[in-house]
Amino acid sequence: MRKSLKIRLSILLLGLNILAFSVNYYGFAPKIQAIAENESFEIYLFTDLETGLNPSLQQVGEFVQNPDGFWPFEAFYINTSTGTDEYTGRFRGFFTGFERPEFIFYNLLILALILFFKFW
Repeated sequence: MRKSLKIRLSILLLGLNILAFSVNYYGFAPKIQAIAENESFEIYLFTDLETGLNPSLQQVGEFVQNPDGFWPFEAFYINTSTGTDEYTGRFRGFFTGFERPEFIFYNLLILALILFFKFW
């Protein structure tokens, strides 16, 4: 691999890592909402975390959502019923649940790859 390609790839991965952490840290959550007769859909672009809320305290319908675990092993789409014949669907965003442990882990992984390619 050429050196310039390694540098560009490293910068791209670090940029995505910083973007994913930043949208969760600052609660940047642009939302599109569609409401039909018996159903409602919420589509978040980056994350469904809103400023000042703990993600485990947010609700979808009547149900409190729980964090699933390590990103990318999150539930990106959840569907809950809000009544007998109504339900709410939510796409939680591409970077949902990307918090401090994921940020540290992926930065260390990028650093390990850089060192591996440098000494290879």
